[in-house]
Amino acid sequence: MTQKNILVPIDPENKDLKALYHALALAERIQAKVFILLSRLPGNPHQADSWVEEVLMDVIHGACEEGLQVSYLIAEDGFEEEVISLVEGEHIDLIVVSAEKGPIKDILQRIIPQMSTQIIQVKGKDNTD
Repeated sequence: MTQKNILVPIDPENKDLKALYHALALAERIQAKVFILLSRLPGNPHQADSWVEEVLMDVIHGACEEGLQVSYLIAEDGFEEEVISLVEGEHIDLIVVSAEKGPIKDILQRIIPQMSTQIIQVKGKDNTD
């Protein structure tokens, strides 16, 4: 059995990290590697100082201490191309994304027909969409 690979695209404007926690829990159960891709979309110069990066580093550190394999990548621009490259180059089996509306979800909906990768959309308990 080959190792499974999970991609979690993170939008720093979305404060909901449920998709990341869901992916890490799944990775622990199936012994998968998790790729976290943080998007720094053009037009927000202060995004680099985002609290999300600090939180991500804490979560990644904790996951690694638990024995999980986690890779952390940042897409400065060309997020769409970066996702496609990761899916193809790392043989991503599953993309776990927040169900919240936003630029990342829009990009994924546009490129998913080009890929044969499954997607899980993680909703919050109060999300009724």
